[in-house]
Amino acid sequence: MDRWSSIGEWADAYIRVYDQDASLDETHPDYLAAYEFMVELVGPAAEECWDGILAVVERRPSEKVLGMLAAGPVEDLINHSGNEFIDRIEERSRRDPFFRQMLHGVWESGSREVWARVEAARGVNGNAA
Repeated sequence: MDRWSSIGEWADAYIRVYDQDASLDETHPDYLAAYEFMVELVGPAAEECWDGILAVVERRPSEKVLGMLAAGPVEDLINHSGNEFIDRIEERSRRDPFFRQMLHGVWESGSREVWARVEAARGVNGNAA
């Protein structure tokens, strides 16, 4: 299985796990895939984390899933690798309103400089500056 199909599978599992109303079964394969996506793909594997974030966003999941994505993997990516990814975050926000809206669920993380750029990228009321 190539990298993209793996990331796609993680994205699909992430959506299934966080789109449900029932409590999470930590032994279910979807939960394990989503956990790996959230925890293992941050830091040293930041490129894969970015690819996974984009894979989830491109699937246009529910607001609930987007909120979990923003509060988990996106915040972690900004915190651990914000300097390396802020240009991409800004660019994606300019061309993808769905991505830009997702950024409103991110809480302050990363350096002050990076955070100021995230705030500008998400704009006021969803409109990037």
